Amino acid sequence: MRISKLIVILMLCVVVLVGCWDKVEIEDRIFVLGIGIDKAKEEEKAQPTDRYVINFASPIVGALKDGGGETFSVDKTVSSIFTFGLNQMYERIDKKLSFQHTRILIFGEDMLKDERLFKEVLDAVGRSHEFHRNMYVFAVPGRADEVFKVKPKYNKLLASYVAGIAENNLYQSSIYKMPAYQMYDNLINSEGDTIIPSLRASKEEAKVSGLGVIKDYKLVGYLNDMDSETLNWLNNTASGGVIEGKYNDILIPYKYNDFNTNMVLDKVDGDKIYLTYNMVAEGSVEEYIWGENLMEQALLDTLEKNIETRIEERGKSVVDKFQKELKVDLVGIAPYLRKHHPQVYSSIEKDYENFFQNNMVIKIKAEVSIRRVGTIE
Repeated sequence: MRISKLIVILMLCVVVLVGCWDKVEIEDRIFVLGIGIDKAKEEEKAQPTDRYVINFASPIVGALKDGGGETFSVDKTVSSIFTFGLNQMYERIDKKLSFQHTRILIFGEDMLKDERLFKEVLDAVGRSHEFHRNMYVFAVPGRADEVFKVKPKYNKLLASYVAGIAENNLYQSSIYKMPAYQMYDNLINSEGDTIIPSLRASKEEAKVSGLGVIKDYKLVGYLNDMDSETLNWLNNTASGGVIEGKYNDILIPYKYNDFNTNMVLDKVDGDKIYLTYNMVAEGSVEEYIWGENLMEQALLDTLEKNIETRIEERGKSVVDKFQKELKVDLVGIAPYLRKHHPQVYSSIEKDYENFFQNNMVIKIKAEVSIRRVGTIE
């Protein structure tokens, strides 16, 4: 009996400790941290059917350990189909590509202006089980491969550096953070419309600067930094930032840490819909003029009104840009009407784009509170 028990225990140990027969050791993998996709130029094509230029950024593990030399490598392939481009890499490397830790997905401008190519890549990346949905998405005004030439000063890994900038949206509301899953949801719910953070590259740094605007799966224009922050206000996604105020020709920064927007349907009058964005901000003033008193109530009241006016002007300017120039609703009106006023939305749904451009009267109303004025001695 004892021998039988011992045999059973040994067999169980064998079962528990046995390894997977087709495992891939970690040193036999290349962890792709960043992917950039451009539309192939004629001179870049190896075959007449080639359409994509795909860049892969991955860490050089040995250099990271030793602390010297290049810390990441960039491999490039040209292909006719996105998935085929991934497989082509195996003709040149002796390791397994792993995309489970990919942090950034970058689209070149020409790619985003080609509806067919953009939709094909979206389908390939969104459908594949190899890519996770939390990687950050960016649009480059130019070529995506320019970003992969950047040598960051403060981070050894390019992809981690760019992803870290996106995560600074907690402190600076001009930065828009766009995970892939959010882009997919936007495109599905709006039938091809979304915004994508714009990424610009120089020799030693990249900058998340403004937004690319996608309409019907095609890039139609850009917003600058200020417009990007304002859009965060309108969509109630602002976390923190600074607004420039003025008092007696003195520029005073207003640092907000709480910014909330509530949209209201005021009325439906004939073929016109009247809406208001109510914006409420709370924050502090921590810079003025040395020796001057920042506790005067008249000063604070005037400054609050000045900042309210700036918020209202900026909000109206961005709404007008979407209504009259870009002609696409990315300011949250359609989702609001669908959720809170379904009957109103159903009455205009079939002709919504025209209605948004010509039949909506939108107001911006701001309320600003200065809660703190820094340290006083």
